[in-house]
Amino acid sequence: MKIPVPLFAVLLVAGCAEKNAPEPQENTTAAPDLEAGATVEPVLFVADGLNADGSLVRNYQRGLRYAIDYFGNYGPYYVYLLGPDSEQSVREIYRQRAMTRASLDSRFPTAEEQVEDFLKRPNVVTEIKSVLAGKAEGGLTWTQDPPILYEDVTTNAKGREKDPVENTWGALHEYHHVFQMAHCDTKQDRASEKNINSWMSEGMASYSSARFMDNLGLIDFEDYMLQLRTSGANIGRPSINEFLNQTQDWQLNNESYWDSNHFAQVYYMLGAWATAYLVHVLALDETTVLRDWYHDIPRMGKSAAFRKHMGLSLAEFYGKFDAFIRQPDDMVMQIFQDHSGDN
Repeated sequence: MKIPVPLFAVLLVAGCAEKNAPEPQENTTAAPDLEAGATVEPVLFVADGLNADGSLVRNYQRGLRYAIDYFGNYGPYYVYLLGPDSEQSVREIYRQRAMTRASLDSRFPTAEEQVEDFLKRPNVVTEIKSVLAGKAEGGLTWTQDPPILYEDVTTNAKGREKDPVENTWGALHEYHHVFQMAHCDTKQDRASEKNINSWMSEGMASYSSARFMDNLGLIDFEDYMLQLRTSGANIGRPSINEFLNQTQDWQLNNESYWDSNHFAQVYYMLGAWATAYLVHVLALDETTVLRDWYHDIPRMGKSAAFRKHMGLSLAEFYGKFDAFIRQPDDMVMQIFQDHSGDN
């Protein structure tokens, strides 16, 4: 049964708008209920100077609505679409952002003290400077202690306004991460049993967002997957083929690539193709790969959940996928003719 997609609360913040500020949350140490966010509306904060014709929010919502309909509604989820036109508006949004993170628990300082502490954090100060400078940074972030929440921060949403396809694409990709993080213990290392590997996180979200964009009629999925091999598509160079020619001993489950220049190639690109292997070579139901197996991770751990739903161990999968992905483009691309993946 699909959860009805909620309406979106869109806050267009102009100047002082404290009446719109979210209330601080009561803290709790109880384990999160994965269905607790089902009635929480995503909230979009839009800075002054953006969304004049409504297209920025409309194209973002196009992706977010699709993703929520597919994965379910998890949250609270706050989306920050920011730009450099009004410093007052930007600073007010960050104050409201701080309020969403404040706790009423008596063990913590007052809500106002927590807000001021958040605004003084070096990373927050740097982020605000990036917004006012028009730099394209940001991404998904979340809290690991109550109140639990998820945020998609776009520091230069003017770029999103000019590229409606990428705007929708980004919304799809980041919300898949929201779903993933709701079923993982992000305090643990990515190699641990209660968290997921980077290739699962980024690769599955790269695959799903491309597949959903195709379903929306905005891109050609198969052409995109080929581009990941030949040019790097919208992720970057080197491409998969160039990377594999240069690197013989890569490992999909190696978490050290974040510290090198190859995390995009391994986690995003090869991760997307690893997801395609599960769906189109092993002929697994696409919803099983993208969504259903995550529900068992909190209860039984990543390795056992993978074996249960995918039908083989992670070690077996890594060996099979390594042999598959080294084949020429024409042979690899045949998997989309053999199995449609439209499950």
